[in-house]
Amino acid sequence: MLRRLIAPVALVLALSACAPAPATTGAGAPSSPAPSATPAPAPTPDYDVPVVQSTLPPVRAAVPPVRVQIGAAGIDIDVIPVGVEAGGFMELPENPAIAGWYRFGSDPWSPDGNTVISAHIDAPEYPIGPFAELRGLVPGSEVTVLGQDGAAAVYDVASVTYYPKQDLPTDEIFARMGTRSLVLITCGGAFDSSTGRYADNVVVVAAPRI
Repeated sequence: MLRRLIAPVALVLALSACAPAPATTGAGAPSSPAPSATPAPAPTPDYDVPVVQSTLPPVRAAVPPVRVQIGAAGIDIDVIPVGVEAGGFMELPENPAIAGWYRFGSDPWSPDGNTVISAHIDAPEYPIGPFAELRGLVPGSEVTVLGQDGAAAVYDVASVTYYPKQDLPTDEIFARMGTRSLVLITCGGAFDSSTGRYADNVVVVAAPRI
């Protein structure tokens, strides 16, 4: 056990015994000095403080993408909004014929951030999905994303990359600033029948057409 010792502090008041006693009567008594005049404080300058509007600008409403079309690969797939599964993974529609747009991220018309759309390549009791053709895309392929409001965003494929699932660069893929790419994701690589999973993810990054 640690003990904290507190030393008492002695306050010593020293009185001087050699100071002369002041005279109280007689002509020779020193006169009391006149109190010095206290200078008047300088005037406080006036500042013109700008008035700032405290009302926050309205939050931009997201425009959900509803379809992805890639003519060069024969892809024409419906898209629905998705969130996050209990395990922390991006939620995906069970049917490979439907892709999921990550609704907590950006949409194609956001001023900043990537738009992420993903779909299974296949699933039990379903045929192989349209995103199986992502593997054959080449740089320069045109990608069109249709929005819920009828708007169309056009992109050009910049890269097609296979990532082992444990090496998927999620920070780059789900970036919320500094980029406005479209990111399309599906499974790829070798299939492990014991786990029912593919070894890799196929990631297509497309740049918005200006």
